[in-house]
Amino acid sequence: MELTETHLRYLLAIYDLSRVTPDVGAAAIANTLKVSRPSVTRMLNILMDRGLLVRERYGKIYLTDTGFLAARDFKRKVERLQARIPRMGLRLTEEELLDAACVLAAALPESALEDGETAGQPG
Repeated sequence: MELTETHLRYLLAIYDLSRVTPDVGAAAIANTLKVSRPSVTRMLNILMDRGLLVRERYGKIYLTDTGFLAARDFKRKVERLQARIPRMGLRLTEEELLDAACVLAAALPESALEDGETAGQPG
């Protein structure tokens, strides 16, 4: 199942919010991602159709096992890139760094983020 950067950002927002509060709602997601509530509703429907989340009565949103694993893996990639990008000497704000890391994490294969020794390069 192909997930776009936008899909992954929503999953990541839900993942991060669920670590702070057990009851994640559309308003919190909209606030986190700085998007409108109707945009959140449209994306939640797409993610539900893909089996990545469940939206219960009263608007509580939970990741399915598949959604949780996708969000967790994306978060790990983003964190690795956030650690590596500053070494490039780019002048980025924290928000710009996160944006760049998300774009790259969504586009790059996992193998591109492995250390040299584990990526098949001589050590």
